[in-house]
Amino acid sequence: MSPVVSNKNFLGGRMRLRGTRMAVEVINNYLSNGYGVKDIKKDYPHLTTKQIKDAIEYLDKQIHKEKSKLEPKAA
Repeated sequence: MSPVVSNKNFLGGRMRLRGTRMAVEVINNYLSNGYGVKDIKKDYPHLTTKQIKDAIEYLDKQIHKEKSKLEPKAA
């Protein structure tokens, strides 16, 4: 089971951590603004370190997918 899920009945279908109402984009916003896991845990103590790292891993994979779409294909 994926730790990151989407359901149209929760958060308007945005990607979120399984079993929570924490949108992955919130984690992304923290990271984009220079904050880390400790900062996120401080503001969201109900999240585990594993959940936060799962969100980061998901975000990394999404970035990799997008980058690979932009790279020219070998002929």
